[in-house]
Amino acid sequence: MNQHLTSDNRGILITCPKCGTTNRLAFSRFDQQGRCGSCKNALPAIAAPVDINDASCFAALTAQSPLPVVVDFWAPWCGPCKSMAPEFAKAAVEAVGEAVFVKVQTDDHPTIATQFAVQGIPAFVILRGGQFLAQTSGFQSSSRLLAWVRQHGGK
Repeated sequence: MNQHLTSDNRGILITCPKCGTTNRLAFSRFDQQGRCGSCKNALPAIAAPVDINDASCFAALTAQSPLPVVVDFWAPWCGPCKSMAPEFAKAAVEAVGEAVFVKVQTDDHPTIATQFAVQGIPAFVILRGGQFLAQTSGFQSSSRLLAWVRQHGGK
């Protein structure tokens, strides 16, 4: 599945694979199966990193998600970030239903990175219910990242 997911202040925008309608899955319903508002087909699970558009969206998503939120702080000029992107995407697929993976571009959203004292990228944070759980940095394989998420993400 090759999803590209974006968000607004109320949820993630998901395109129905059956009819092509864009649907919004509320942040508070990440642990539930969504249905298309038009054709009632089941929407695909969140199996890709979500691009964060702004700080208010980030705050809403991290506060309302019933699942742990794994944040990748990155920049397009960063070589290790480019190498990490496919590993982060692979981890997102492997953690469907366990956690939501989001990407924050630090050049576009420096205030979000500042909240977590990000000094170098790539950097990763786990949040649950808006609360900080853990932080790490540097390139990691998807299996190593998933082990870290499962160790600190809690249920």
